[in-house]
Formats: sequence, structure tokens, C-alpha cells
Amino acid sequence: MKWLCVAHEKELPDLAALACPGWRAHAVGVGQFHSLARFGELLATEKPSAVILAGSCGSVEKADILQLCLCHHFAFPAVPNEELPEFLEQSFSTHPACEAAGLMPATVLQNYGVSLDAEKFLAGSKKIPADFPRRLVENMEAASLALACKRRSIPFSALLCVTNEIGPDARAQWRKNFPSAGVKLARAFSSLAAP
Repeated sequence: MKWLCVAHEKELPDLAALACPGWRAHAVGVGQFHSLARFGELLATEKPSAVILAGSCGSVEKADILQLCLCHHFAFPAVPNEELPEFLEQSFSTHPACEAAGLMPATVLQNYGVSLDAEKFLAGSKKIPADFPRRLVENMEAASLALACKRRSIPFSALLCVTNEIGPDARAQWRKNFPSAGVKLARAFSSLAAP
């Protein structure tokens, strides 16, 4: 069984109907902690053969708004004056749950919230390897779930639609654009999940 995951049901219209044969839909919660806790509970009862997280994201590029990304590269932000033990992943890639031509590859830089400052967002990206996709997007759940899947050898892809430009107006743009993004994500998922 494969899983289609979303942070919240409102991100994809009629989420239950999208769970076509061979797929199960789960709302895992908003943010890295809530989503990872719920995802762990679900993994305790079943190991999926693949996971797609569908959701919204921000970008520093205004032209990216309402564009779809298919992500297999993930990173956590570099924090000034903090050093992580070398065995903790700062950036990593996953074995893809799906492939699709025409969708923009991107690297997800996961932050705790919605970034309101593009310079701060970009400063957090300084440890992303040079061979990762240079289009950077922000999502609050993808890297945590991707790392959980990587550690359990579960293929993982993040199917994301850009809803906002990273900056002071990010939340207002997200509120305006997430319904349209949900429609695009539902169509894209239906195409990816088709036999």
C-alpha cells in the first residue's frame, strides 16, 4: 500500500476521493513536530511501499507562484553559532516514490514556520550541497517526513505547489493561493498515481 500524505485535509480538495486503488490518504498534521509524531504513529501499524507528501510551499521567486515541484532533495536550515554532530543529516536525498517529466525539481529547506525574510531563508541554505537542485522552496513538513522514510528505506517524494513568495506578505499570499494550489496538486497526484 502506498500513502498520500498531506499536512491538513484542506490542502487537497476531497482528499478521501484521491486515495485510488493501492493508495491510502493520511492527514499527518501541520509543522515538523505534529506531522512527524502522527507519521510515526502510522508507521507503527503499517510500512507503506512508498509515500508522496502533497502540499504547499514558498519560494524566493515570485514567478514560481502556482508552479508544481517534485522534490527528492531536502535540508534543514543552518543556524548561526550552532554546530551539529557530524552523524546528523543536514541535507539528504530520498529514493523517489514517483517520477514525472515537466515538474520543476527543487530542494526543500524545511523551517519551523513560514519565512517572512528572504535573506534569512537564503542564509539558512548555506550548507545545501552544490549538486542539489538550486531552486529552493520552503515547506514545514517535507524534510522531517523524508528523513523518516529514508531511514526506513521507504521511497519518498514531495509534490509541492508554490503558494507564496518568501517575504513579509507570505501568509496573505498563502491564504489567497492555497485553494488553487490544492486543485493543481490533486490533478498532478491523479496523474502520478494512475497505473
